[in-house]
Amino acid sequence: MKTTTKKQQFNTGFLAGLGAGIVATGFMLILNQALGGISLPEVFGSFLTALMPASMFDYLHQLIGGDAKHYLFYGIIVGQCLVFALSGGLYNLYLARVVHVAAVKAFYKSEKPQADMEVAPAGRQLQLYQGLILAFILWLLVGFVLLPLTSAGIFGVDLAIGLNNTLVSLAAVGMVYGLLFVSIQNWLATRGHKRKAAQDGEEAESGLTRRTVITRGLIIAGVGLLGFGAWRFITQGVSSATAPVSKLIQNYKNKIVPPVPNYGEIHPTRFLSPEVTSNDQYYVVSKNLFSDPTVNSSGWHLTVDGYVDKPFTLSYQELLALPMQQQYESMMCISNEVGGQYMSNALWEGVRLKDLLERAEVKTGAVKVVFYAVDDYSDSIHLDKALEPTTLLAVRMNGATLPQGHGFPVRMLVPGIYGMKHCKWLTRIQVVSQDYQGYWQERGWSDPAPIRLTSRIDTPLVGSSVPVNRLTYVGGVAFSGNKGISEVDISLDGGNSWQLATLKRPLSTLTWVLWEYPWLPTSRGFYTLIVRAVDMEGNVQDPNVEPPAPDGSSGYHTIDVSVV
Repeated sequence: MKTTTKKQQFNTGFLAGLGAGIVATGFMLILNQALGGISLPEVFGSFLTALMPASMFDYLHQLIGGDAKHYLFYGIIVGQCLVFALSGGLYNLYLARVVHVAAVKAFYKSEKPQADMEVAPAGRQLQLYQGLILAFILWLLVGFVLLPLTSAGIFGVDLAIGLNNTLVSLAAVGMVYGLLFVSIQNWLATRGHKRKAAQDGEEAESGLTRRTVITRGLIIAGVGLLGFGAWRFITQGVSSATAPVSKLIQNYKNKIVPPVPNYGEIHPTRFLSPEVTSNDQYYVVSKNLFSDPTVNSSGWHLTVDGYVDKPFTLSYQELLALPMQQQYESMMCISNEVGGQYMSNALWEGVRLKDLLERAEVKTGAVKVVFYAVDDYSDSIHLDKALEPTTLLAVRMNGATLPQGHGFPVRMLVPGIYGMKHCKWLTRIQVVSQDYQGYWQERGWSDPAPIRLTSRIDTPLVGSSVPVNRLTYVGGVAFSGNKGISEVDISLDGGNSWQLATLKRPLSTLTWVLWEYPWLPTSRGFYTLIVRAVDMEGNVQDPNVEPPAPDGSSGYHTIDVSVV
């Protein structure tokens, strides 16, 4: 009777588990998008970022770029598929030992030298119920062990999708995996049974070849990763310029008498940011690795509760019926680097949070207001900030219904604070009488998170050339949260001297300010351009270079251009 070895049994199960795992993982993602089922890669991605210090997160973000979270997601997907494969290999090996134990014992009594490696008849077929048993084991393991380890609770009871949704979606994915595992395993076993048994020497050579392939694959992957890191380092080095901080801090004062703004006409210039960012160009950042939630307004409700006397719930239509307020407001992500693109401006319309809190009658002793989102995101602001008249629940953006990607049906607007506090896909507002640390605060980022004064050169572009003896408009934006901008200065000689830029009168005190300076270079060569700003309170932009983590970046945006 032909037999198979432990290695062959494991390899067959591993391949069957890998194939079934890939399909089951895809099915999980489809369920997540279509029906709101659980996405284990999202849960584990959130868990891994919680273990990562803010400085490491920021470093990886700068090294890899804005797609860093997508690479993390793909890595988790690969890991999940390998877990499925390993489970299939071990389970197949277990079945071979248990189901055919009698045959194994009889075979061990033979005189073949390698009898200790032979465990089961070749071509053994599994039954469907055996695949369902494997699925049930994995279902229990995920629900009672892995999800609690990620702080999601038993079977995801602490997730926004709820216990029942997690139970059902995990069970559906498990059934797909278990049934496919049996089908693929049986096909591989039958295919292997029809092959001639390989000679011992050929088997050894085959094993060597597999090891060689794996080793070379790891080497190639490592070289590719190093190459990618080197490319990012080189391109970042080429695309950015630096000026000595020691020069920039000479005679630096962090606060001065607020200057009178130099308002004037701004000339339309290519690459200068538009005063209002269109919805499709407005920056988007979220914690979600794969995709952001899609919310149906018909089933959505907003709950206002916690440390209040009169908690209540609103439907989407009830919220739209409340008095609305419009305001122009700019927003910036805390992960934005100096001169970065994670900054935009829009016209918003929504309900004042102050009105909702007054209706709920906040109790004496309340400290913070916590925001909860559909995607299990949460954050908080202090009560006094929540009661400011410009803190809104936005339902419209630039005259249109709030887009899904920007938090439909409702997102928070909290002027003066970084974008992570502007919670999207809002579903609950809770007043609390103690401190609360949100999603990013648990990962080491700032809780107060006031926007740090910043300015950016939009045009000319980094490394570009401008003509000699011809007027070139240098322009960009400056932003200080809810403190306005009173002055922007531009240096054309690496910080040795500064020129006063013209400001476009802002749409509101909550927005960025467009600035411009007419430059007429009279000699060819390379020039280092630097920009700095002063807000309406007289605070001067900090020249000391600091990374985004944990309080937001600082420093002067600096670029090199050539005059030809």
